[in-house]
Amino acid sequence: MEELDYKAVLDSLLDGVYVTDSNGITCYVNPAYCKNTGIAPEEILGRNVEDIAKEGVLFEKAISQDVSRLGRNVTGTGVIKRRGGKPVQVYVTGIPIFENGVVKNVAVSVYDTDSLLYRVTEFRNTMKAENAIRVLDKFDEQDVSPMVGTAPAISEIRRTIARAAPTDVTILITGESGVGKEVVADRIYSESNRNGKPFVKVNCTAIPANLLESELFGYEKGAFTGASSQGKAGLFELANHGTILLDEIGDLPYELQTKLLRALQQKEIMRIGGTKPISLDVRVIAATNADLKKKIREGTFREDLYYRLSVVPVYIPPLRERRGDISRLVKHYFFEYCTKHARTVTVPREALALFETYSWPGNVRELQNVIEYLVICSENNVLDPKFVAEYLGIASVRGENRPANLRVAVEEYEKELIAEAIEKCGGVRKAAASLNVDPSTISRKAKKYGLDIAEI
Repeated sequence: MEELDYKAVLDSLLDGVYVTDSNGITCYVNPAYCKNTGIAPEEILGRNVEDIAKEGVLFEKAISQDVSRLGRNVTGTGVIKRRGGKPVQVYVTGIPIFENGVVKNVAVSVYDTDSLLYRVTEFRNTMKAENAIRVLDKFDEQDVSPMVGTAPAISEIRRTIARAAPTDVTILITGESGVGKEVVADRIYSESNRNGKPFVKVNCTAIPANLLESELFGYEKGAFTGASSQGKAGLFELANHGTILLDEIGDLPYELQTKLLRALQQKEIMRIGGTKPISLDVRVIAATNADLKKKIREGTFREDLYYRLSVVPVYIPPLRERRGDISRLVKHYFFEYCTKHARTVTVPREALALFETYSWPGNVRELQNVIEYLVICSENNVLDPKFVAEYLGIASVRGENRPANLRVAVEEYEKELIAEAIEKCGGVRKAAASLNVDPSTISRKAKKYGLDIAEI
């Protein structure tokens, strides 16, 4: 067989290729690299990539030396400085080439990020979505997790934030652990008129009770044994003209609730050991996973403070109450973590159905952690449903009478889910909306499983 001309192959590629030796000296660049970057071969051949990057004239950042030092693939971003044009962001992957167990050369693939985005868009347009869910199915940048989704409760949260965020009204965010209360608080802050001003976050359970008052409200010099000789400003003072998030407010000691109520009502605080109140302009957001009304009945939370905090209440439902959004969240986080860890993973329908079956007691936070684990530890580029089932423990929680066949188990759950949606919603269209699928999908699946449907 005729010997392959590898240089001719590299010269014909449409993607840029940049090759160095183990010391970072540029050995070869293909025509595509020169065309895409505007850098001539004579400007870089025979020169050290780190020296070129330090000059800052042609490009910034170089990963060749990292690849050579680590002896493994390295992915990153860089900037090409085209003469007469604006800098261009590039995505680069360096691969070591070994000889006798030692790195001899480093081959770097260089992609213009605009070109990559175009390719991804083209791929989405031509991909067959019926067979698999690809992680490249990314969502609108404004859809910040866990607010991805079309569930009525999530849509209502978005509307509430849009109306309340620009005001200075106090907001109380409630929901189970892991539903994303802090993320919602971040969104309120980002859409408020105080965006760019201080945003102080306080976890009321992370600070010992005997220190919480001094941390929140500060103290004057000599206020107590061990106090700083200069005194100390509290977190409320640090948040002046900005926003303070009081997370886990339900665990605030009862004796401090009175002082917090005064701060909310009077817009002023008193340092420990102080004699004069300090006027403040602080927007307060509170969050808790506790049942504050129950705490009021038990006498551990002030009723007047509750009403002062919950001028605008925001309740985030648990993930099990918005199952129709699970597939969107799964795709969202697979894209995020595949990008973070430079991996490509395909999520088959069978695996996606398992995510929708699981109860998610840890809510969105648990979903995030599970997906990052799967991205890192999955041995193949196609996610194995058995691997997902074993990790989530789905087989063990379904009982001894569970189907032995995974496909049958998934179909049984799908049938149950569709039947419940149709019964609850009263028709195909509403059932489809609740499950975030097309009405045609519901009709086809209902026919397959022998379910009675009433089109409305």
